[in-house]
Amino acid sequence: MKTVTRLLLIFVFYTPLLATVKMPDLFSDNMVLQQNSVVKLWGKSSTKTTVSVKVSWTNTTFSCSPKVDGTWELSIFTPKGSFTKHNIIISDGNALTLKNILIGEVWFCAGQSNMAMTFTGYRNETIAHAKEEIGRANEESGIRMFNAEKFSSYELIVPPKGQWLVSSSKNLSSFSAVGYYFALRLKRELNVPIGIINSSLGGSTIEGWLNQSNIAKYDDYPMNASIPDSISYLRPNVMFQGMVRPYRNYSIKGIVWYQGEGNVGRPSTYQQKLIDLAYLLRFTFDNEELPFYLVEIAPYRYESIVSPAQIREAQFAASQSLYFSGIVSTNDLVPVEEADRIHPSNKQSIGDRLANLSLLETYGFDTLEAHSPSFERMEMIGDTIVLHFKNTYKGLQNEGEEITGFELGNEQHEFHPVRATFGKDQHSIVLIVGNQTSTPAIRYCFKNYQVGSVKNSSGLPLIPFRTDQWAE
Repeated sequence: MKTVTRLLLIFVFYTPLLATVKMPDLFSDNMVLQQNSVVKLWGKSSTKTTVSVKVSWTNTTFSCSPKVDGTWELSIFTPKGSFTKHNIIISDGNALTLKNILIGEVWFCAGQSNMAMTFTGYRNETIAHAKEEIGRANEESGIRMFNAEKFSSYELIVPPKGQWLVSSSKNLSSFSAVGYYFALRLKRELNVPIGIINSSLGGSTIEGWLNQSNIAKYDDYPMNASIPDSISYLRPNVMFQGMVRPYRNYSIKGIVWYQGEGNVGRPSTYQQKLIDLAYLLRFTFDNEELPFYLVEIAPYRYESIVSPAQIREAQFAASQSLYFSGIVSTNDLVPVEEADRIHPSNKQSIGDRLANLSLLETYGFDTLEAHSPSFERMEMIGDTIVLHFKNTYKGLQNEGEEITGFELGNEQHEFHPVRATFGKDQHSIVLIVGNQTSTPAIRYCFKNYQVGSVKNSSGLPLIPFRTDQWAE
């Protein structure tokens, strides 16, 4: 009996005290913090005494006093990014240690299923070269991903829930493929760790990511829409509350947005809602210059006639209306055998293009040619139309023997293919249209599914467009 009592006393006196300070999942082992910044940490203490924070990159001790309810928040500075592994010790008398922390660049990746799609793929839909990518994954690469727990609630979720994962072969099957490839290229060029907060939900509409005041401006998707719990992800405002606002105090470099399929059929308000979303996210993360980069929805054989093309048109127009914004085209990434797949297998090209756009526009790699060519203007010269484009760089090029994708519209609003050739300077395209009594309507790949053949000298596809504004 004495032996048992002695053992119990030893256990009591030698068992470490449990930490009483609590942190959101966002602050945990393996996280990445934004470099060269003042970043916020926050949590809750049950002791309500002074909370102190010690970080391994400086001898400075940071401290604050909790509020009456035990919540606390303080700011710390971060150094230049590196692959050095750091620790953070948070203590209110009992210490909590966060380990294996990296300092680098942090990006917020949001949207619906094409952003959410992991290397595991979906049923009957795979990611190209997923097995090889998983096989060569390296947890020491410096790429980390926080998978935000998916919420579709009208209530603010506090604290944010999820998990930071290192990019090991074991974990890569849980990584957003677009987010990973985006991070992989950034890491190679910037030579610092990259953290991705993956906050995406399949099937979600843009209204789910907007707040109530934004939604109140429109009558096509009201806040009081009767949407059952079984499809709660279609409710307006819910992703903003559960998957954006909880992260508002975490320092990020920019936002990548891949969504639009959920709004096919309602294109008329999409451009303005994208603009509203960009301003809302910048306000939420307290950075009016926060980069906001979009992915064009891919060619796909939707049931509707042209509304997917109008969504793409709205995406491009929004990206041109916003400062610190841009778009990557996917027009060339869906071969005919994948025309009935709403989740194309080629996610690497999307991630690479997003990274190149970011490297050019956010990080100042000004020699990169990262923009797709886009329609600028047209002129009538005799029986021809000459189309002029932006971002042709060293000139336009074509895949295949003939230039495909261009159509001419008649007075009955019927469109038919038209012969196209390159102009002498290789920066324009000439259409032979015959005598025209009125300004003709020209379209390029303005359909549900049509893969064009025109690219610029960097191999980026011409963005689909139209010169008319006909309703159908």
